[in-house]
Amino acid sequence: MKRLLAMLVIISAVPAHAVTYKWVDKKGTVSFTEDLGKVPPEYRKKVVILDADVPTGPEITEIDESKGKPDATGAESAKDRTTAGDKKAILFGGKDENVWRKDFGRLKSDLRAAEDQAEQLRGRLADTSKMSRTEYLSIQASLKNVELRVQELKTKLSALEETANKAGVPAGARE
Repeated sequence: MKRLLAMLVIISAVPAHAVTYKWVDKKGTVSFTEDLGKVPPEYRKKVVILDADVPTGPEITEIDESKGKPDATGAESAKDRTTAGDKKAILFGGKDENVWRKDFGRLKSDLRAAEDQAEQLRGRLADTSKMSRTEYLSIQASLKNVELRVQELKTKLSALEETANKAGVPAGARE
């Protein structure tokens, strides 16, 4: 019975992964929520799912025929990034600066949260005198899962940095 209880605690200790929904109302106000039920019905068809693991669709790069095309990595030359008036955004690898900023911000925020969670679990393991063996094992398993998540996020951030370097994304968009 204790083993069954321990297994249930360990299985339930897997961190949850929330999806964030984004929509823009009639006034142009951008809103976010983690509960689709909180999105007003008239905006549900236009909701955008913000999740690093869920693709939101293909990125489309508008190309001016006089300037050329992106290279094989999707990066464009500096002359391709110039805007025609204020109609087109400056694109880096098919994404504008705000998209890059959002991608970096989300990954760094997720990484900080996972590192904080790991630190809390380590703190709980520092004093084991008042906990049962089952609780200790559960915390230990949770810590292992969180540490794996931290490593995964660091790998994703490194890959995003490399992609941003190839696309020529400015440092200001990587914060």
